[in-house]
Amino acid sequence: MCGVGLGGFMMWYMNIMDWPMNIGGKPSFTFVENLTSFMPILFECGVFCAAHGMVLTFLLRSWILPGVSNSNPDPRTTDDKFLVLLHLDEKGAESAESILKKSGATEINEA
Repeated sequence: MCGVGLGGFMMWYMNIMDWPMNIGGKPSFTFVENLTSFMPILFECGVFCAAHGMVLTFLLRSWILPGVSNSNPDPRTTDDKFLVLLHLDEKGAESAESILKKSGATEINEA
């Protein structure tokens, strides 16, 4: 919605306030009368802002920012191992360990 709002403001300012032009006989004094011709631009502005918002949200949520050190619990996972990291209490740890052993886990470590 921010992208659609910013795109609408941009088009209103450029086409109505700042530099009104008569293009193809379209009236250039109201935004509402030209709204149907602005729909593709509004859609693209919405998609543009949504995509950039998703990227920024991913970077902030994952804390992948310049200068932040990584926190890899086991360096072997970058080579040839698979890691399942579980944060459990004592009761959950016992049941999770038995489930992992039944499933064929090769290594179980408690930290």
